[in-house]
Amino acid sequence: MKVGIVGPISKDHVTLPTGDKVEKYGAVAYSVLALAKLFEGTKDEVVCLSHISLADAPSIYALLNDPNIILSHMHVGRKEGTEIQLTYINSQERVSQQIRSMSPIALKEVKLLADCQCILLMPLNETDIPLACAKEWRRVSHGTIFLDVHGLVTGVTKEGKRFNKYWENPKEWLGCIDILKMNAKEAQWVAGHEMGHYKEYVEYATSVVKEGLTACWITFGDQSSLVAWKRDERILWANVPVVRDFGPVVDTTGCGDSASAGFVYSYAKIKNPLLGVILGNTFGSLKASFQGLNGFPSQPEVRGIVHQHYRDYLHNLLDDFLSKSQVMIHESKEGTEDESFVFHPDGHWYDNGTNHASGSNRQGTSTPGSRH
Repeated sequence: MKVGIVGPISKDHVTLPTGDKVEKYGAVAYSVLALAKLFEGTKDEVVCLSHISLADAPSIYALLNDPNIILSHMHVGRKEGTEIQLTYINSQERVSQQIRSMSPIALKEVKLLADCQCILLMPLNETDIPLACAKEWRRVSHGTIFLDVHGLVTGVTKEGKRFNKYWENPKEWLGCIDILKMNAKEAQWVAGHEMGHYKEYVEYATSVVKEGLTACWITFGDQSSLVAWKRDERILWANVPVVRDFGPVVDTTGCGDSASAGFVYSYAKIKNPLLGVILGNTFGSLKASFQGLNGFPSQPEVRGIVHQHYRDYLHNLLDDFLSKSQVMIHESKEGTEDESFVFHPDGHWYDNGTNHASGSNRQGTSTPGSRH
């Protein structure tokens, strides 16, 4: 298996809530290293397509020196690379300043990932990956195209201040990709309107799947995640509980990037979005428990973690399938007043309520933290 990851490797200057200062590399570096750890001991490859500066190149090549990582498609230039100033207000909130942005991915580079089974697009700014490149990947590649929308709803002022903005050309982008990921705040900029109730997130996620996406994944911080997907012309949606007991939150930077890597790995193997979210949430939570980029566990350790933390959830899914005694996977049906009503093959409707983002039995899944 070969997975391509596209986006900047940022040089981050971080000021922690304690006032301590740290310098490190981030953005797609988290996804690349997380996948490399999962690929350990196999012939699977993760191909990194990024533009980095000449000054940062030696450190980045040393950081990503791994037999499962292909770096030959990286572009190195004197004025290249992305640089960010991050100041944490607390463990979750932060202010970011853009010091430097990488040049956009070029059309001629698209062919470098044409043979990948999955292509993970992770723009940090709206200029990183042009729409024309996404369209070309859709034309030349038979692989699954996954988009973390973060950078496409992030603008940068002339002074380098980063701000949220509405997604430009969403219909054109949605026509190029298979799987869309965002957090709850980004979802409002993606949809173009505020969302106050969980039902509204369900309606949006299922609507984009109805329009042709394979899956839509929305994370709710350390509370829950929502995933909608299509199966046999049916539109389904569900929640997956988040793992919270990996110890204290140490560093939320890179949680979203790590979660995307976990999802893509699982989806490439078994083509199941729900199980992809389970592994995605696991990796997002794991990343919050350590500082830096090199704390990801091995694949056997990950299997044990998923078994330990999601055993009851998966057993309940099986019970739901066999007995229909509870409602964990929902079907979106046209003409219903509430998307949380579920239709089962036995012809009965069940109302499981709408507040699935809270409560021990109704938690969805999500990934703590976010990208820059």
